Amino acid sequence: MRFTSSYAVFRAEPGEEDLARARYLAREGRADEAEKEYRETLDRHPMLPAGWIELFELLRLQGRHEEALLAADAAAGTLGPDAAMPLALRGAALAELGRTRDALRALEGSLERDGNLALAWHELAYAAYKVGEYPRALLALDRAFMLEPHTDTLILRGRILREAGQYEAAEVAFEGAIQAADYDVPRREAERENLATRRAAGLGGKRPRDFTPRQRTFMQLGTVLIEADAIPGI
Repeated sequence: MRFTSSYAVFRAEPGEEDLARARYLAREGRADEAEKEYRETLDRHPMLPAGWIELFELLRLQGRHEEALLAADAAAGTLGPDAAMPLALRGAALAELGRTRDALRALEGSLERDGNLALAWHELAYAAYKVGEYPRALLALDRAFMLEPHTDTLILRGRILREAGQYEAAEVAFEGAIQAADYDVPRREAERENLATRRAAGLGGKRPRDFTPRQRTFMQLGTVLIEADAIPGI
């Protein structure tokens, strides 16, 4: 699931046209070449926020969270201590590394610098979701969506509502994401999540956190595990 790079917070920045090749390579799945292009572009245009955001997300999607954290810190060193965006990236990386309390502090610091930064609100919601603070996560998502409506915000909202056992509300969020999606990738993701939510709702009204491993596998994949010993602990 994409998060940070989904946000078009910085539009028509000088030098952003130089990101075209890196973006093309990233879309084509040529991650190593895309990374090289992003870094070369940032060497030429170090003050280009979109370049830092997209490099960060490229690393994040590969699970290279320590390197993503280094990229966030490099952005902060370049854009200055008062810039909100690098601190939001730092918070996102810390959340991925499991350092969610540190992530929340970083994201709160980002919002102190710029309370209208949609990606910071979205990442705050994600970090709060990871520590089970669902009401806080939903409030942060409402703010993110108000500032910049986006399919990924609706998808994350649906996931939070599903984990809270609010299946009907989760379906509404996923249906909204399906309708709002401009591209096939987020549309298919929202459709998969919606199907998973319907399967979860049919498992006796329990919340996903109370599912057995086999039930969670069924929710996520639609697969029924016949052998009970296929998963340890069953």
